[in-house]
Amino acid sequence: MPIFPLLPISVLIACTQGFVLVGFVLFLFLLATCRGQSVGTYIGAGCLALIIFWHDEPPVISGGEDVLFSIESRRDNGRSVRLYGETSGANGVLVGRDVALGRPGETCLVTFEPDAFAPLRNVGGFDEMAWAKGAGLSFKGRQVTVHACRPTAGLDGAMLRFKERQLARIESTYRADVALYMEALLFGEGRLLDEETSFSYRVTGLLHLLVISGSHIAMLVLAFKWLLSPLPFHRETKILLIVLIVTAFGWLTGFSPPVARAVLVADMVLVFSLFGYSVRDPMRLLSWCAAALLALQPYLLFNLGFQLTVGMTLFLIVTRSQWTNVLSLAIYAQWIGLILLWNVQPVISIAAPFYNVIVAILFSWVMIPLGFLAYLVPLYEPLLHPVLDGLHGTFTLHNQVKPWLPLHELTVWGSFLLAIGLWIGLLFLERRQLIGWGIALLTLSAVALASELKEEGRVTFLDVGQGDAIVVETHGLTGLIDVGGVYHDPSEKKRSTFDPGADVVAPYLWKRGEREIDFLLLTHADHDHIGGLDGLLDLIQVKEVWLAAEAADMEKRGELLSKLAQKNVPVRFVRAGDRPYPWFWIVSPSERKADENANSVSAYLTVGGMTYLLTGDLPEAGEAALPNVDVDVFKLGHHGSDTSSSEALVNRIDPEWVVASVGRNNRYGHPHPDVLARLVGRRVLRTDEDGMIVCERDACRGIVETKVSR
Repeated sequence: MPIFPLLPISVLIACTQGFVLVGFVLFLFLLATCRGQSVGTYIGAGCLALIIFWHDEPPVISGGEDVLFSIESRRDNGRSVRLYGETSGANGVLVGRDVALGRPGETCLVTFEPDAFAPLRNVGGFDEMAWAKGAGLSFKGRQVTVHACRPTAGLDGAMLRFKERQLARIESTYRADVALYMEALLFGEGRLLDEETSFSYRVTGLLHLLVISGSHIAMLVLAFKWLLSPLPFHRETKILLIVLIVTAFGWLTGFSPPVARAVLVADMVLVFSLFGYSVRDPMRLLSWCAAALLALQPYLLFNLGFQLTVGMTLFLIVTRSQWTNVLSLAIYAQWIGLILLWNVQPVISIAAPFYNVIVAILFSWVMIPLGFLAYLVPLYEPLLHPVLDGLHGTFTLHNQVKPWLPLHELTVWGSFLLAIGLWIGLLFLERRQLIGWGIALLTLSAVALASELKEEGRVTFLDVGQGDAIVVETHGLTGLIDVGGVYHDPSEKKRSTFDPGADVVAPYLWKRGEREIDFLLLTHADHDHIGGLDGLLDLIQVKEVWLAAEAADMEKRGELLSKLAQKNVPVRFVRAGDRPYPWFWIVSPSERKADENANSVSAYLTVGGMTYLLTGDLPEAGEAALPNVDVDVFKLGHHGSDTSSSEALVNRIDPEWVVASVGRNNRYGHPHPDVLARLVGRRVLRTDEDGMIVCERDACRGIVETKVSR
């Protein structure tokens, strides 16, 4: 089969990087495709595979002393600055606040503290460690200080400075949304992409349109063929010029995986035509090009952009003669893309195929030409305004309607079932379309229904930093206790500010297959417990909110009730003794207290055969009034502050497991050493160390590391 050249190097990379199961599956494909290949193919594929052993391991960058760092990209999200670049042959990222110096194309003298890439801390969240592996980044630094900078020597430095000047001109000349699209479509730069726009493009499956891809390169080749056609040059000269232009464009835009793949394929097609050859087997050409890219940069095998650009291009090549209309192609392509996206994207819109057809045409024939014209002649910028206003208007309406399908957690075997079922359906499509579509739909339904088969009951303590967010699932019900919160300075530009409700809680609920929850208990009105409420309500339907019948701060209570009324969310007031469900017992407050923390709602739960005591920020004085109950799991009060979780309470309830919901490096020093001393001999899990914590089947475990005892 034509895909054979890509497989030997993929098997070798997967096995040497410890992904044995992936390597085994690829090896089975290798065995199935190796017969009938020419001797030259065996030798060429083998040589490319062996090149990966010539790559040296990047040096260890320790930090703590002055380092020369060549900057390739800079990101400023309003809260921190991220500098991407290289030092001593190692690629990495430096993160700091108030970093004024340092622009792409400059080499700077910097100091920083070494930091580790964060593993996945919440299901549905961002896995920084996996992303860094796919991006080829070997180190990370924080608290960076830039002392001095000079222009980076060489052509790369000159190109980066030229690109930075063009981006600065765009940002100072054009309307903000026009600048965003102009930078993305002409320079492959996404630094202006805000969270709201990014979400709209992700959920509709359109994010690939905001990066340079094969369609851009194809348009570039056709455009220059047309522009050069009247010039009195030899055909060979014109082809070489186009090769140089296409390669230079890829260099300018940073050679991201989709660009590198498209540029290499286009260059090979043009070079073959230079010698009078035409490409009769595009799949084989793509396989050789992808293998060559892996030989140069083995880490690309773990890059989602590389996987998608190669995988979807292979799909289009294999099925190019099967489709009778573009909508059918868009629907099935969306399904095929789910094989790679299901485990990294929490939700997708049922309108995604329609968006891909309409917006792809809009980008190709309207926005890219108009964007290039406006870039050359700014007077034409207003032509883009109605186009973008209309597009953003559809996104606003779409996000209000929320036609979203949650993408549940998938096991490895579920992913295999999805891939095999969709491939079998594809085989039937050419001759028996109804059977093909039926198999594909049956596969998707089976995967979704299998994911719906949940455990008897579980309680999940999400890692929202210094705050609480607890998901309860039992008896077919899903509830939430608090939504976390991060303080935001109103004077600060809010482009990428973390919101636990939108960025942690909602994606996790989607990964559990939920579009709505049955109840939301807000224990009290402190920001670290209710700050994520707006973000959550924008994305998840809440049937009912429970609040303490008593409140110390009536101003906060009024603001909260007003917010809930605007969202048309029913409110229920609870007090000690209430049992909203047989397994859910409210044990405080019983009367109004002067302190807001003392009015925290505390609850005793029985879920999945385990018992829980959750006390919010209840202080020691309030703990004395709690009932005498033995519990399996106790969440430390007030995040482990020494004002809560008294020794008397801990001894009285005698928990086997103790959970501390705290932020990493929090300014309060939580959990307090004195509190930890009271817990000796008990099993302690902390969200700052263990990430999201799941309690089910008589045990608790953290997503980062499963711990038996401390």
